[in-house]
Amino acid sequence: MNQYYKDMEGINILNLKKIGLVAVTGFAAVTLAACGKDGANSDIVTMKGDTIRVSDLYKEAKEYPSTGTATLLQNMTFNKIFEKEFGKKVSDKAVNAEFDAQKTSLGSNFAAALQQAGYTESSYKTSIRSQLLLKEVVTSKIKFTDAEYKAAFEAYHPTVEAYVLSETSEDAAKKLVEDAKNDAAAFDKTAQDKKSEMKFDSSNTQIPDEVKTAAFKLKDGEASTEPIKVSNPQTGAASFYVVKMIKNADKGTDWKKYKKELKTIITTNKQNDATFVNGIIASYLKDYNVKVKPKEFSNIFSSYEAAVTSSSSSKSK
Repeated sequence: MNQYYKDMEGINILNLKKIGLVAVTGFAAVTLAACGKDGANSDIVTMKGDTIRVSDLYKEAKEYPSTGTATLLQNMTFNKIFEKEFGKKVSDKAVNAEFDAQKTSLGSNFAAALQQAGYTESSYKTSIRSQLLLKEVVTSKIKFTDAEYKAAFEAYHPTVEAYVLSETSEDAAKKLVEDAKNDAAAFDKTAQDKKSEMKFDSSNTQIPDEVKTAAFKLKDGEASTEPIKVSNPQTGAASFYVVKMIKNADKGTDWKKYKKELKTIITTNKQNDATFVNGIIASYLKDYNVKVKPKEFSNIFSSYEAAVTSSSSSKSK
C-alpha cells in the first residue's frame, strides 16, 4: 500500500512504517539516464495542466530524504491534483490544529519521533495537509444513503459512561474484580482516584474493541465478572481491563437520532477502505491524463488501477 494512502488513514503519521519504497540515494543516475540529455529539465510525470520534472524530484528528495523515489512521485502527483480540486477547503488553521494535537499527544517525545520518521516540522505539516486533502477527496465521493446509515446503525452503540481500569497483570485485575464485587464504594473511590471515568461510544478508537464489547453488555452499576484480556497487536503484550458501568444507553430503533455520529462512522470506514480510496484516486489519474515517461517508473500507479480492476472482477462474478 502506498505511503500517501497510509498517511491518510487517520493514524498518527509518526508511527507509520514506510512500505515498498525505493532508496532515494543513487536514483539520480537512473532517472537522468531515462530522461535523456535534458537532465534536470526533463519531464518525469505529465498531467493535465502540470508537470513533474527531474529538478522537482530532486527538491522533494531533499525535503524527504528517507522516502523512496516511487513514493515521492506518487505523493507529488496526488498533491498537485488534489490541491487543484480541494485546496481551498483545507486551511492552514486546520493543518496547524492537527499538528498541535499530535505534538501535545507525544509531548517531550515529539521531536525524536519526527526525526525517527524522517520529518521536519515543516515537512510533517505538509504531510498533514496531504491527509486532510485526501479526506476531502474521499468524503466528496461518499453517498450517504439511508441504506448506509442503517448498516452503520446496526453496529452502533451510543455513548456510555463507565469506569475503565487497566492492569499489566491478570492477578491485579482479578483483585479489582473482587473489590468491585465485595465493596462497590471502595472500588468506585479507587476508580475515581485513578481518573478512570470515561465516556465513549462504539466508534471510539482509544478503547480496545474487546473492552467496548464487554462494557456495552453491562447494566448500570454492574462491573466485569472477570478481567478483559487485550493483546497489543504490535508487541503481543497483554493488558487486563476491568469495567464498571455508570450509565449505559439504549439506542432504540430510530437511526436518525444519531445521524451525525453515523455519518462520521461511515466516513471513517470509507477512508479506511483501500479499494474505495484507490478507485477514487484511479479516477483522478484518468481524468488528469497522468502519464509517466521514464520506463523505470512506469508502474508506480499500477496498484490503484489493479485495485479497481480486482473490485470490478469480484462484482461481475
